[in-house]
Amino acid sequence: MKTNNYFESIGAWPAHSGHMERTYVIGFLASLVLTFAAYAIAVYDLAPVSTVVPVVLVFACLQFIVQVLNFLHVSGASPSRERLVVLLCTALIMLILVLGTMWIMTNLDSRMMPNLDQEAYMQRQQGF
Repeated sequence: MKTNNYFESIGAWPAHSGHMERTYVIGFLASLVLTFAAYAIAVYDLAPVSTVVPVVLVFACLQFIVQVLNFLHVSGASPSRERLVVLLCTALIMLILVLGTMWIMTNLDSRMMPNLDQEAYMQRQQGF
């Protein structure tokens, strides 16, 4: 089968899949709208100060969903299950890294000397 489309020839998406280009355009436009909406809310005070962070987080979650569906093509269909497994494993590793770092930093913070003890210790040291 001869094709002029590089991505069809390497098997990145099925042959004669015109809907893929449309999916990319829709995803790109949705990403732009969500990004500019979050920016406008944060910069131009379009929402009360107490709701800016939750609203921006909602926009971030929506943009994540748009990215996963439109660009990574992760869905419940059988061809994309491998990508879903890889995405979930990546999320698990990131969760372990973030929570582990927070745990270590909290643990180290509780083991630090109070400021007064630290100042006295520094004064007692002879230096070079």
